Amino acid sequence: MEFPKEDVCVDMHRVLFEIAYALDAVGYDEIYHGHRVAYIAYSCAMRMGWSEEKAHKAFALGLIHDCGVSENSELDVLLTSFIPQETQRHCIKGYELLQACEPLNHFAIPILYHHTDWRQLSEIPDISDDDKQLSALIFLADRVDYLQCSRPYDSYGNVTSESKRYIAAELSANAGTIFNPSIVESMNELLTCDDFWFSMELRHIENLSSQFVHAFANRSQTGLEESICVAELFAQIVDAKSSFTYQHSNHVARLAEYLAGKLGYSPQTCRMLYLAGLIHDIGKLKTPSSILHKPDQLTDDEYCCIKRHATDSRHALENMFKDSLVIDWAANHHERLDGSGYPLGLTAKQLDGPSRLVAVTDVFQALTQSRPYRAGLSLEKTLRILEELVDDGKLDRQVFDCISANREVCYRISTGCEYLAEPA
Repeated sequence: MEFPKEDVCVDMHRVLFEIAYALDAVGYDEIYHGHRVAYIAYSCAMRMGWSEEKAHKAFALGLIHDCGVSENSELDVLLTSFIPQETQRHCIKGYELLQACEPLNHFAIPILYHHTDWRQLSEIPDISDDDKQLSALIFLADRVDYLQCSRPYDSYGNVTSESKRYIAAELSANAGTIFNPSIVESMNELLTCDDFWFSMELRHIENLSSQFVHAFANRSQTGLEESICVAELFAQIVDAKSSFTYQHSNHVARLAEYLAGKLGYSPQTCRMLYLAGLIHDIGKLKTPSSILHKPDQLTDDEYCCIKRHATDSRHALENMFKDSLVIDWAANHHERLDGSGYPLGLTAKQLDGPSRLVAVTDVFQALTQSRPYRAGLSLEKTLRILEELVDDGKLDRQVFDCISANREVCYRISTGCEYLAEPA
């Protein structure tokens, strides 16, 4: 089964912003932390006379610097102490995630060392001077944001002169030991500039980045396999919000690719469906954890929050994937053939085969997967429920028949068991 040949690509510029938004959703009390760190780092880099390319890289690193944070306890440490302890774990995890993601692996080293004291960092061999300086700048920018957020603002929401002096004094007291002294000097000069503070707002930060080209040179758009790499990185970030959601997306992706092959889709389309499975629930990052994990029946308001994730997924995907079929295949996973689904209420005429396939695999996997509040259903009970939905005109019969014919393999994929090849 063929679809128009599509060169799937992801816009890496927008991916970095979506990572920053995703990290906000994981648990920061102070949202847009990544945006502000990016802005602070870029502003300081430009004041120091760094090249535009290097300053743009500092901006990008600021957006994603905390991609390795995976637990609320790690967030608490970062947000309650000026010089946080036990930061190594999230630095190492961030390094590993980025190193495994080819389009972003050039950011891995600075992220690994972005909480390393300058005295130690300056002596580490086999790291380029640029990476040392970038790590040191991100560390300092991160702590400037911590300090300004921990201080009271004036009655109009602006940083007070007293807070500016306090921040500068804290940086100076640690220059040459924890922080790079030359960067501290430039940062303290920057802190006295009113425009620097007045421009630290979301609209300006996003507009500012639209000028950047060098940070993403030859990497601004990538192919299908690189896009999958980025999607797998997002899956790891989702894991920080909810491990069962992360496992759900991974298993839906594997199951969708397997069924697509059985249904005769081209290898390219099979991989695109794997990608769609990985990213179909990305909007759940904005769903409150209390609702995701609630064991009881949802209220109308809570169900509205759940339904919103499909729209949030579409918007995030539209930012990263331009005019791609994958967007619809992923975002339509709660639509139903009879028009009873959400969020658009699409009908059979508006839902193509891949969209139908993702919808069926989503339901099958959700039923078979154990959640914090219930055990997964048996294969037999899952198939009975699915068949009722098919008979009611909600889900696609052809996809259901394919699952039924390959039920044991589908169940193993869906429940995360080791995949065993079917006998020849």
